[in-house]
Amino acid sequence: MNPTLFISHGAPNIILSDIKSKKNIKKLADTLKIPKYIIIFSAHYLTNDLKIINPSAKEIMYDFYGFEEELYKVKYEVNSDLKLTLDLIDKLKKQNINISIDENRKSYDHGVWNVLALMYEKLSIPVLQISIPKSYGINELINLGTKLQEFKNEALIICSGGITHNLADMSMSFSTKNYAEEFNTKIINIIENEKEDELKNITKNINFNKNHPSSEHFLPLFIAYGSAINKKGKSFNSEMLYSNISMESFIFDEKKDIKC
Repeated sequence: MNPTLFISHGAPNIILSDIKSKKNIKKLADTLKIPKYIIIFSAHYLTNDLKIINPSAKEIMYDFYGFEEELYKVKYEVNSDLKLTLDLIDKLKKQNINISIDENRKSYDHGVWNVLALMYEKLSIPVLQISIPKSYGINELINLGTKLQEFKNEALIICSGGITHNLADMSMSFSTKNYAEEFNTKIINIIENEKEDELKNITKNINFNKNHPSSEHFLPLFIAYGSAINKKGKSFNSEMLYSNISMESFIFDEKKDIKC
């Protein structure tokens, strides 16, 4: 069985950096077996209803601005797969999850290829990107993750987002803002101690809106949690950038925790 990863992807230029998070993500990836394929969610792919990327997808988006010119020259080969896409749709529909192909989505956003480039220098397996539906509430996102458990024998599930994401309040200060540190610590405690009720009610936390003026970067964590067999996750990367951007990342169903 493959694990589930929640990865705080940070800024896209992390791939040009030499920071701790880049090293830790690669270090973790090197310990994992190569799956048959990858199922991935990104905070940058929101739709009204549940969609899956066009199986003809093979391009990457430079869906950001204001970064180094070098970043816009980065090439990364990634593609989907028609047979796997149709199989996933069929199996989810049998579990009463309505999902369809997004004919207009033919490229991968930076929340996908940036993370994959950190993990794999070269990728030779298909990547199926599923959207985050704006119509889903927290329980529905967790349920969606649960329905994906049957794919984990073949697929690695990656949920790409951010534990904190208040871009307007970033700074170059070396000190971490209290609201970000407190919230980050709270999430570690919730995930590493399987506090499901607290996770489901996290939007009521006093620091949630300070860290997430909009919630899309946090939503992938609910899917990751739902897809876990062992609900106790483990942090494999801790770093705070720009005074409030957490790179906290978690692994669920690490091989030693689950009997395959």
